[in-house]
Amino acid sequence: MLTVGTILTNRVRVLLRDIDEGGVQWRDPELIQWFNEACAEVARVRPEACSTTGPFQLQAGSKQSVATLGASRVLEVICNMKDGAEGRAVRHVERSTLDNEDPNWMAGSKTDTVFRYSVSLTDPRSFYVYPPADGTGSLLMVTGTTPDEVESLTDAFPLPSMYAACVANYILHRAFAKFTESESMQARAQNYYNVFMAQIGDTQASMESDNAKTRDPIGA
Repeated sequence: MLTVGTILTNRVRVLLRDIDEGGVQWRDPELIQWFNEACAEVARVRPEACSTTGPFQLQAGSKQSVATLGASRVLEVICNMKDGAEGRAVRHVERSTLDNEDPNWMAGSKTDTVFRYSVSLTDPRSFYVYPPADGTGSLLMVTGTTPDEVESLTDAFPLPSMYAACVANYILHRAFAKFTESESMQARAQNYYNVFMAQIGDTQASMESDNAKTRDPIGA
């Protein structure tokens, strides 16, 4: 199992040349703090790195929010749920399309089955369903979550292992950035940050938008 200690001891401390147990120049609590910061940053830029798929109980109306789940972002709505089983698929659509088709669609008749959904462009935890829900239905959906903060070296790595190098490079960036009066250290800090950003691909693309391109965005 990949642990916090594996990353900090075998990767970060080796490159910092601070390999004494607990650290000398950089103590464990400090590195763990940056470790949590790194995981949160990965999840912010690549929300699919910390996502979960599960049921969502619809509220009455068109506007829905995953804030009640403790989620940070809506990634994808997959289908309706009926008696715990997957039902009719739900298609992604731009809200402007629904607005153009019927400006009063949010005030339409409520139902327990959703045909389409649109993610809010300004509130990542909110989305809209069509037709408006009557509050009795549920959906199967993918949401982005916040990584659990770690506290010790024995804690498990909270992200997929493919992001271990990204996290290590972010910690190295923060470690060298401490030395604000050293130009060489600041340069090293910036280099590690550049590698970190290149690895995680800091683009506006996300799993939800990529997946939407493979599905009919207007289907009924």
